[in-house]
Amino acid sequence: MPAPTTPQRTNSAPGQRQGSTVPGQRQGGVGQRSNKRQKKVTEYGQQLQEKQKTRNSYGMREKQFRKYFDAAAKFHGTTGSVLLQTLERRLDNTVFRAGLVKTRAQARQLISHRHFQLNGHRVSVASILVKPGDVIEYYKKREIDWNEDAHDVDWLKVEKKTGKVTVTSLPEGSDLPIEFDTQKIVEFYSR
Repeated sequence: MPAPTTPQRTNSAPGQRQGSTVPGQRQGGVGQRSNKRQKKVTEYGQQLQEKQKTRNSYGMREKQFRKYFDAAAKFHGTTGSVLLQTLERRLDNTVFRAGLVKTRAQARQLISHRHFQLNGHRVSVASILVKPGDVIEYYKKREIDWNEDAHDVDWLKVEKKTGKVTVTSLPEGSDLPIEFDTQKIVEFYSR
């Protein structure tokens, strides 16, 4: 007569499936229908995600972003490029691109607290659109904590010694960020 076998102990936790590669974690999701595949993202979903990514990156609310889009749609040229050019020209973004601050949110806060001056006047509105010839600098001279991760952009002249930023031209195609698919944004608002 064969000897009785004792149940073999496994390295899995109670309720864990045998094929899991991470201890204590189930394969698939939680719940009765966890093994079903995730649905494919629709074209509308992709457009919405792209619009949200761009809007959140520039730190705007929907109504403000929509106004920028509507204004860009009225201009001649590609609506997507005009939209990005307008977003890049905002004062908070210009301060961020120049490397005076670490994030756009920090730029917005410092501008709203009147730490910057534009053409010799203190400003508190982050959405001002800069134009060629504008000069941006701190209101009070102070030690500037330069953002070392900031890339040099052709449309801004940054003087690191004085902390002065001069807008030399409008941002063009090569200066615009490429991480946004503006065509999907245009399609989203064209519905």
